[in-house]
Amino acid sequence: MIYVDHSANVAGMESMGDRLRAARIAAKYSSATKAAESLGVSVSTYRAHENGQNEFGPEEADRYARKFGTTAAHLLTGQPSPNRPSLVKSFDPDTNDGERHDTNGAKNGSARGGERTGGADIPEIDVRAGMGAGGLVVEHSSDNPDIRFAPEVIRDYWRLPSSTVSQLNVAAGNIVALPSFGDSMEPTIKDGDAVFVDISHRLPSPPGIFALADEFGGVVIKRLEVVSRPNAEHVEVSVSSDNPRHTTRTLLLEEIHIIGRYIGRFTR
Repeated sequence: MIYVDHSANVAGMESMGDRLRAARIAAKYSSATKAAESLGVSVSTYRAHENGQNEFGPEEADRYARKFGTTAAHLLTGQPSPNRPSLVKSFDPDTNDGERHDTNGAKNGSARGGERTGGADIPEIDVRAGMGAGGLVVEHSSDNPDIRFAPEVIRDYWRLPSSTVSQLNVAAGNIVALPSFGDSMEPTIKDGDAVFVDISHRLPSPPGIFALADEFGGVVIKRLEVVSRPNAEHVEVSVSSDNPRHTTRTLLLEEIHIIGRYIGRFTR
């Protein structure tokens, strides 16, 4: 049975300042001060733009967009950023002779999950394959905020009907499946469940359940909530489990490597 988390679809009215702050955090600038220093603008000017005290114009939006890896149109109007690079790059284990396919099933040099006739192919990540021996399930660096999965850990693909994908309310190319191990998220998520994650949603707002890269190269599922006050110098996040036997930690956002937001699960 497949369960869909509709809380992941919460939408709200974002201001220019909200979008600027989200872009700054996504670009791994832990504070407004650090961002302002990198931009070469005064801290007071940048803070006034981010907290909504003053609006900013196209010229300033362009400067911020180039620094934070987004577009001026997105910061000014909320228009989605075009040509956002795929966060998951993988090789399809079911193709022959090194042939790979794009999201429409055409042969191509880059494969990823995506819509196909009658449904969507969602890559399943073999979390344990990257653990130990120095291997990494998740390839990530502070210089490149994108997350990619090592090709050898794409174990297989889930074939989901188009109707199911539409319920998830996420583009098929942004969904990956991850196995859940242990009891830390019980009763919400059980040991052995296949967890579906939206890799385009990598900020803990609104609060919810997210997949995180851990320090051993694996993946854990945790509940995240921002607990620092608005416009705080550093963003603090509560990292908790639904099972009360597991402890809750508070970490800085820059210490957490978010893979994506939980959107549903398949349970036996």
